[in-house]
Amino acid sequence: MRCLPFLHGDTKEKDPVTKSASLRSMSTTSTERDVRSGSDFTSLNVSDMSAESIRRTQYPSFTDRPSNLRVFSFAELKSATRNFSRSLMVGEGGFGCVYRGVIKTSDEPNERIEIAVKQLNRKGLQGQKEWLTEMNVLGIVDHPNLVKLIGYCAEDDERGVQRLLVYEYMPNGSVDDHLSSRSTSTLSWPMRLKVALDSARGLKYLHEEMEFQVIFRDLKTSNILLDENWNAKLSDFGLARHGPAEGLTHVSTACRSCDHSPS
Repeated sequence: MRCLPFLHGDTKEKDPVTKSASLRSMSTTSTERDVRSGSDFTSLNVSDMSAESIRRTQYPSFTDRPSNLRVFSFAELKSATRNFSRSLMVGEGGFGCVYRGVIKTSDEPNERIEIAVKQLNRKGLQGQKEWLTEMNVLGIVDHPNLVKLIGYCAEDDERGVQRLLVYEYMPNGSVDDHLSSRSTSTLSWPMRLKVALDSARGLKYLHEEMEFQVIFRDLKTSNILLDENWNAKLSDFGLARHGPAEGLTHVSTACRSCDHSPS
């Protein structure tokens, strides 16, 4: 997998848009999830979410290809986010909260990178299957227009389960941030075209450039994030599923908040 870019270099392309640290799209704010429908990528039952069971059965239902995901301890992520400080919270939704943080790189311990940490809400069931699906999909894909998953945390303690995902940090927030009435300025038309092309490249990779198809199922402006160079990347793969099996023409993409006809 490609190395993470550093976040403080000069940008290759400038656009008159106020930078936003918001990552609301990381936290499933708009789409109501249907965990009962399940996903082809979910390798464990919700009732079997122990850290040991995840280590025992790491992504067997998705692929035998090795994953480069980094396993974090809860203490590491707690330190990286200053004890999950509210001042570093950049998103909140049905899955839980998303925090900005800083960690040391695994290759160069003296170097630090910014990350986004998504923490599963321990008080609710929503998102547990999606947590597994995100690991199954993002753990092996590698494309410049898909958000990079760096690693995860799965620990059980006296307070219950701890389930977190660690992503590359996207300093310019989501496309939705720059299209909403809250934004002080909007994306220029050339930048909007670039976003559309970048998103299409990510979808083409999922549909045509892997040995199996992945149906994204959650394409919306809040799930298209912008990196430091204003490159667009698809995020939030909790609803992703396998494409149609050989001989079939379609799969159902319905979820609770969607139309229930197959597409």
